[in-house]
Amino acid sequence: MKKKITTSWGNASLITSIIALLCFLAPYIGLPLAIFAIIAANQQDKIKANGNAQAGRIIGIIAIVSNGIMVLFMIVFWNLIAASI
Repeated sequence: MKKKITTSWGNASLITSIIALLCFLAPYIGLPLAIFAIIAANQQDKIKANGNAQAGRIIGIIAIVSNGIMVLFMIVFWNLIAASI
C-alpha cells in the first residue's frame, strides 16, 4: 500500500503568507502569520518539497520584512507624536 503524500503544509504556508503580506498595516497579526508560513514551508519540505511551500516561504520572508518596516515606522511615528506633546 502506497503512503499518500500530502501537500497540506505547503498550501497552509502559501495561504498564511499571502494573508500576512496583506496584513502589513497590522504587524501584530502579520508577523506571527509570516513566521507560521515559514515553519509550515519547512514542514512540507520534510515530507516532499513542492511549489506552494517554496512560494509560501518567499512571500513569508517578504511579509516579515514589510511588517518589520511597518513596526519601525510606527515606533518612529509614535515617538515624534510623543515628542511634540
